[in-house]
Amino acid sequence: MKKIVFATALTSLLFSSCTTLQPFSFERLKAADVNFPELVKNIGIVNQMPVIDWDNQSVDYASGLLEGDGKVATEALAQGIAETGYFAQVIICDSAIRAQGGTMAEDQFIPQETVDSLMEALSVDMLLAMERVRIQLEESSIFLPDVMMEVPAMDGIVTSLVRAYASGRSTPLYTVNKTDTICWELTPELTYNQIIQDASGHAASLAVVHIIPHWEEAHRYYFDGGNADMRDAGVYVREQNWTAAADLWQKLYDSRTGKVRMRAAYNLALYYEMRNDLDESKAYLETAASLAKDDSWEAQLIAIYQLQLEEQIKQRQRLKLQMKRFEP
Repeated sequence: MKKIVFATALTSLLFSSCTTLQPFSFERLKAADVNFPELVKNIGIVNQMPVIDWDNQSVDYASGLLEGDGKVATEALAQGIAETGYFAQVIICDSAIRAQGGTMAEDQFIPQETVDSLMEALSVDMLLAMERVRIQLEESSIFLPDVMMEVPAMDGIVTSLVRAYASGRSTPLYTVNKTDTICWELTPELTYNQIIQDASGHAASLAVVHIIPHWEEAHRYYFDGGNADMRDAGVYVREQNWTAAADLWQKLYDSRTGKVRMRAAYNLALYYEMRNDLDESKAYLETAASLAKDDSWEAQLIAIYQLQLEEQIKQRQRLKLQMKRFEP
């Protein structure tokens, strides 16, 4: 069963004139960017990052570009992938493949003979190489609500580079290159080494969610006011009794017209999304769109939901392919 978590505050999507729209969130499985063949059961994680020595100096206000710690990033990548249970076995080799002070060129692939020998030594079906963690530092600030003031901070724009290698191929099978930003408050205790350690672990986590199917929180809204049946259905939703809620929404959808039918159709689209019946969800949402007045806030809300649902439908086939390895 999907886990339902009710939000505590409305976002900018909600309008001050609306008193019947409620937010909620649920966890859904999202497809990865990479499709691994079903035959890939055992995976090797290797450290292909350049070895860089940094002094444990305090961070000043000057912006700069840092390189991540290969050992930290590789271990975090291996742990993150192992925890998903997606592969039968995850084996790590965190000793750096590149030599001390070696080139940091991003197109420096692992030689085919090295890939073949590593795969044989580790007894794996494929290699994932942590190849780069780049950290671009920029001055920033953090607002501290406890003291109601901004304090100096440092943003780290973290970019991770991971590649997949297979035996007998001279070039990587896949490349995953992702960027995110993390932030540190500037204190006398903050050091470049601390930044590098934090950013290296974050870069690995960033890569995992693009390599392996993963659970993510999706945010939606539902109507629960306007009449007794809609309010009762809202109570059922908060009790996580979606079947009872859907029965009331279906009753309104079948018997009412106009705005009430539109809102019931919208809620039924949510119900079928929760059941992972995306085609039925799309059909009800299209009906809701046809009943909403042009340029109304309901029409805007429905249009946003349609975009979210279309993206989920696009991912459906890829996710089915990626999860096929778990079928009996």
